[in-house]
Amino acid sequence: MTVPAAVAAAGRTSWLPAGESALPMPGQSLREGRLTAARVATSPRGIGWRRLFVVGLTALLTALAAMGMLQVLRVGGLSVLDGVLLVLFVALFAWIALSSVSAACGFVLLLAGRANVLGIDPDAPLPVVGTRTALLMPTYHEDPARIMAGLQAVYESVAATGQLEAFDFFVLSDSRREEVAAAELVEFAALLERTGGHGRLFYRRRTDNTGRKAGNIAEWVQRFGGAYPQMLILDADSVMSGATLVRLASALERNPGVGVLQTLPRVVNGQTLFARMQQFGGHVYGPVIARGVTLWAWQRRQLLGPQRDAAHPRLRRPRRPARTARAQALRRTHPQPRLRRGRADAPWRLGDPP
Repeated sequence: MTVPAAVAAAGRTSWLPAGESALPMPGQSLREGRLTAARVATSPRGIGWRRLFVVGLTALLTALAAMGMLQVLRVGGLSVLDGVLLVLFVALFAWIALSSVSAACGFVLLLAGRANVLGIDPDAPLPVVGTRTALLMPTYHEDPARIMAGLQAVYESVAATGQLEAFDFFVLSDSRREEVAAAELVEFAALLERTGGHGRLFYRRRTDNTGRKAGNIAEWVQRFGGAYPQMLILDADSVMSGATLVRLASALERNPGVGVLQTLPRVVNGQTLFARMQQFGGHVYGPVIARGVTLWAWQRRQLLGPQRDAAHPRLRRPRRPARTARAQALRRTHPQPRLRRGRADAPWRLGDPP
């Protein structure tokens, strides 16, 4: 019997764990309440001085540049248009100056070889994970074959680490079109047959997609979140190596005060000249900029939203009770060591950096 026939014969519409583990997730307003402490416990010493240095140097560079531009514009007298030009110049230059100062700080830190504060060392032996982690892959009208191929790559990579028992994988479908939902069932059943992932791979489709992606994840948390101390959220076309997953999960275990970890975005396998330029720039400058921003922004840096060709999956710790999260993942995650993807119609595979 073929896989589609087997799915139809079994009448399966979902593959879920044997029992639910509910976790309350009350909605909370960002306009109400206040911080219990003005300074976050995980803030390093001297964070205020770091910010003063970065912002002060940015202001100094912007002021010098503005004075130079003003001298140029004053030739022949200032007009209203010159004033508008000066205002726009200052605003744009300040943004560039802030990025430059931040990147320069990151470059110095990388040269100094400062240790990772969370103890994540990609060159060290893999740690042993003692807690369970749920990997969530929300999907909405995506290509089912592509989704399951990416999930298979992640699953097999985790299995290669020898710590598959610490991870469960959930495909959370919000697809409304019946033909897409039917294709998801067929491809998921085929994925189970290829991997033998019964009891590790799960599929659920919501009948009501209230809240869209955030609501999709919230519904999972309320039904199954109590069984997992942490969860990783990937977009439908994201991949991540098993070694990276193990290191991230272990970092949360060792640092109970950390609530969210975000990986560095990487673009891979660009086909056009512009995409290849972005890819090169991201691989060269990405770590420098990320390290610099971490120096002064620390835990107050923003969580990135969807982008087209890069990804920041987040490893989250579902609190008790869980707090409402606008959970969105970015696409195609490739932190070191990374997974690669070939053509759009090619299977996902492990590979070296392009």
